[in-house]
Amino acid sequence: MEIGVDIVELERIERAHNRYGRKFLEKFMTQPEIELCLAKPSPVASIAGRFAAKEAVVKALGTGISGGVFWKSFEVLNDSRGRPVVTLLDKACFPPGCVIKISISHDRHSAIAAALLQYKTRGRC
Repeated sequence: MEIGVDIVELERIERAHNRYGRKFLEKFMTQPEIELCLAKPSPVASIAGRFAAKEAVVKALGTGISGGVFWKSFEVLNDSRGRPVVTLLDKACFPPGCVIKISISHDRHSAIAAALLQYKTRGRC
């Protein structure tokens, strides 16, 4: 089992989004993630939460973004109950048998995410 955590200031994400617009979002988010966040009452908080979630996942993997896992190798959407779910889009980037659980939260100033990597079978992610 591995854990990764990340926290992001909403103001930082808002500045980048205001400056670069959709281009900023397309750098690290899939189209479904962008649509999900922009449909929320507070898009900046949702964007920051997804950013933190992606950082938490790569920290749990121990690879970082440049370690073979890229921003769009996976996406963080919501299930039918509204819970965030990680979907692996490029499974070759991830160790076989890994299951990734994610939790995201935010307040007026920051967003935080924690990722938990578990192995379906004995071994290491």
